[in-house]
Amino acid sequence: HLAFVSLGIPKSVPVKFLDDLYKGINQVCMEHKIELAGGDTTASPRHLFINITMVGDVNKEHLLLRSGARPGDKIFVTGTPGQSALGLKLLTSRRKNWQGNPKFQKKMLQAHLDPVPRLLEVKKLVNSRIKITSMIDVSDGLAQDLFHICENSGIGAVLREEWLPQTPEMTAFCSLNRLNSTDLILSGGEDYELLFTLKSEDVRKIEKLFHDSKTPVTQIGEVSAQPEKMVLVKSDGTIKPLQEFMGFNHFKSKEPLFPR
Repeated sequence: HLAFVSLGIPKSVPVKFLDDLYKGINQVCMEHKIELAGGDTTASPRHLFINITMVGDVNKEHLLLRSGARPGDKIFVTGTPGQSALGLKLLTSRRKNWQGNPKFQKKMLQAHLDPVPRLLEVKKLVNSRIKITSMIDVSDGLAQDLFHICENSGIGAVLREEWLPQTPEMTAFCSLNRLNSTDLILSGGEDYELLFTLKSEDVRKIEKLFHDSKTPVTQIGEVSAQPEKMVLVKSDGTIKPLQEFMGFNHFKSKEPLFPR
């Protein structure tokens, strides 16, 4: 696997920043056996631009698409989505009097600033005999990225609020600071967790596969037969459309992201 880095650098950027940037890129490349193969560097009149292109190949039998989910499939996610969004909130909010454990807050900042790519987990999945019917990573928000699977597979989804994974520390922090953890989990992006579907008969296999893993893998819902209709079953039993939790849209317009 190869990585190419292209930079547009204004005069205002110090050399130390560039040194630290490449140290970080090199460290990640070494950790995941990726070769930093080149790129391009040019002057920029005002803004700093960083563009990274990754090149690799995959065996056809290991190729996981967004288009294979079918009604009755179970929906799973790795890790604990929402932590990166909480870290961003801590970074950008004007509020300074956050209640709760400072170590937990530092961990949330780390989740946003230094996310862990789930390469080990995806290798474990593709090397197993479990049939993963569809997959995407959570970059723009769990609800929005789930919609991409629904759109490409021609299906819908039912998620259950009480199944959404979160640590006791996050539950306590959100309660103390009057934050809605469900909003963070479903709308927050840049977690880079794996969101995937599989047949119901393989649920026990997936639980066994990740039994000793440091990364939790959690069933959060089920695929439905109604195309592009996504709903959340709340803890109190009420049903809420998941479009209310749609995350970041790079090309947001006045039109809804998917029809009601």
